[in-house]
Amino acid sequence: MHRLIPAVALGLIGYTGLATAQTESIVILTTYPATGSSSTATTIIAPKLQEYLGREIEIDYGVGLQAGVDAAADERTVFVSTIGNMAMLPAILPAFGVDPLTDLRPVTRITAVPDVLIAHSGLGIGTLDQLLEYASAHPGELTYSHIAPRSIHRLEFAALLGELDIDVTLDESIRGSAAAMEAVANGDVDLVITTSPYVSPLIQSGAAVPLVVVHPERIPLLPDVPTMLEHGVDGMPSGSWGGFFAPAGSSDEFVRQIFEAARFAMSDPEVIEAIGTHGMEVWPSESPEAFEQFIRDEMTRLGDAAERYGMQVE
Repeated sequence: MHRLIPAVALGLIGYTGLATAQTESIVILTTYPATGSSSTATTIIAPKLQEYLGREIEIDYGVGLQAGVDAAADERTVFVSTIGNMAMLPAILPAFGVDPLTDLRPVTRITAVPDVLIAHSGLGIGTLDQLLEYASAHPGELTYSHIAPRSIHRLEFAALLGELDIDVTLDESIRGSAAAMEAVANGDVDLVITTSPYVSPLIQSGAAVPLVVVHPERIPLLPDVPTMLEHGVDGMPSGSWGGFFAPAGSSDEFVRQIFEAARFAMSDPEVIEAIGTHGMEVWPSESPEAFEQFIRDEMTRLGDAAERYGMQVE
């Protein structure tokens, strides 16, 4: 899906090093479709990027990982991806084939995306303590979907089951967040962990009940739902994130331009509020170098967690 953000009349260019003659549009490629959390954030941020840079923004949604990695270093292309492809899979799959630190140039994080454990509302379970009580009395009866075998949500479930010793049964037939949401809404599966933007409509409709937030702090979208830390579980993965990347070979100047434009966009109160309504938080990096180090740290953290909780790493 392709989208062009219409041109606007601008009085000032935010980045003084950007030549006024440089009028080609910026093309943003997103890994996932327009409904994905990182794509939604990009849609919200894009008009402010355009305002800062003085260049039209085109968004191509759902191009996938390889198209982003293979994009030309043409000083006009930005790639948006998330924790899974940029840290989780490189950490646990030696043959994954993509290194975000050499095959791309990290620019900045854009969002923190809390994950939420939800239950089908027909179960009558409303809290994590009630889940533990029910699972203890009915071992193996409850079912869950982990979205994908090597997703961050699979790791979160592995940590949850390992830390709390919950006996539930994996339904491997359900793959992807959209399919998992439909399954839990219909009662075809009992439990799912995925990102807050996906679970929000089900919670609002009453089809699912939030039990716990996988995030360091409670989130504004679900202020009454406790975190795993509040239940005494430390060391779990702490949700998802998305970020901007430039193609390998992009100039330092281009990386800095996009970084500064993103910081400008993410400081705007309307952008912060709009992203918050989708259950996300703006989370800019301090610098491209800081984002690069963050990814290194994430790869180490997630690799260690996968080993600790017995996720397959072949």
